[in-house]
Order: sequence, then structure tokens, then C-alpha cells
Amino acid sequence: MKRNVWMIWGVVIFICAVGFPVLRAQTSETPEKAEIQGQQFEQSPNPQSTEKNSGETETKKIETETKQEEPLNGEGITVIGDSVILGVEPYLKEKLPKITVDGKIGRQMSQAQDVVNGLKQQGKLGDHIIIELGTNGPFKKEHLRNLLTSLSDAKQVLLVTTRVPKKWQNQVNPTIKEVASAFSNTKVVDWYAASEGKGNYFYEDGVHLKPDGSKYYASLLIEALQEK
Repeated sequence: MKRNVWMIWGVVIFICAVGFPVLRAQTSETPEKAEIQGQQFEQSPNPQSTEKNSGETETKKIETETKQEEPLNGEGITVIGDSVILGVEPYLKEKLPKITVDGKIGRQMSQAQDVVNGLKQQGKLGDHIIIELGTNGPFKKEHLRNLLTSLSDAKQVLLVTTRVPKKWQNQVNPTIKEVASAFSNTKVVDWYAASEGKGNYFYEDGVHLKPDGSKYYASLLIEALQEK
């Protein structure tokens, strides 16, 4: 009987001696493992957050592409010109129904500033402006420079060169190109170059355009408006 009791006590003592270090080792490792696991959790990306960010990026991309693909309707576009633009107007409005066209027979470049001021007061001056003047005579660089300075807040200004069988043609076109080059928002639409060799587009005066010529002129302006 005593022998059995001593055997039991021996087993208990052995278990305590062997098991305690193991238990202590496991206990001491637990905080380190917990810390490592915590770090791993913090470093792991949140799948829901990733999906959300991805979704937002895709939405913005689609919105941007949609805006880029939206066709021009003429809203915010203003054209100031002379009798040439009056002949082109129907073809512009066919493609750009909301465009504002202010043309007048015999208009000079020196009168453009008053036209701009009037349109601005009426709320009809857009952010994209086309100026087709010079057919009826030359003008001073200062007039054009002052005009473009007044339009410096516009997103886009297009100056159109002229084709007119008069001596001032060779003065007007270089002036347009020279002055336009000093303004970052201004670009030249070279009608003189584009109409070279297309005499069948003009009436006998060599200035005003037949329907096919007017359509071609309108297409050049629309193309220029779409360029960045």
C-alpha cells in the first residue's frame, strides 16, 4: 500500500517537473505570436477597402471617357465674322445647333471689340470664340492684340485667315499669325491654305462661298474646335 502511494507521488512530481517548463514556454511565446499576428493583420489589405477604391477609380474613368465622347452641340461657342460667315452659318448650325453666330456684311476687325463687349453684356459670349475678319480690309496689329487680350480668359480662341483677291490679303494673314502666336489660348485656322486649289468652292468674286465651299469651311471650324 505504501509502495503504491509513493509511486503515485513520484508520477505527480515527474509530471509537474516536466510540464511546468513547457507550459511556461508556451505562455511566454503567446504575447510574441499575438504581436506578430496583430502586425500581420494591420499590414494585410482590407478587401472591402480595395474593392471600394477600385470601384471609385473605375467610375471616374467611365465619367471621363463619357465626357470626352460627348459630341459638340455648339453651346458655349461664339463666332464673330463678316459676310463670309453668314454663308457658312446654316452649315455650322446644322452640326452645332446651339452655336451663336454674329456676322455682318462689311464688318472690319476694328469693330470686333465692340461686338465682343455687346455679346458679353447679353450673356452670349462663350468660352470658345471664333473670329473670322479681315475680308474687308487690313487692320493694325494693336487692334487684334487688344482684342485677344480682352479674351484671355476664354478657353479657346480661333482666328481664321482670309482668302480675298485684294492687295490687303498678304497683310492680313501674316498679321493674324504673328499676333496669335503670342497668346496661349489662341490658334489659327488657315483658311487661305485650306482653300488653295479649290476655286470651284467660290463664287465669281473669289471671296464668298458656294454651298459645298460653305460646308467645307464649317467642317474645318468644327475640326479645329475639337482639337486640344
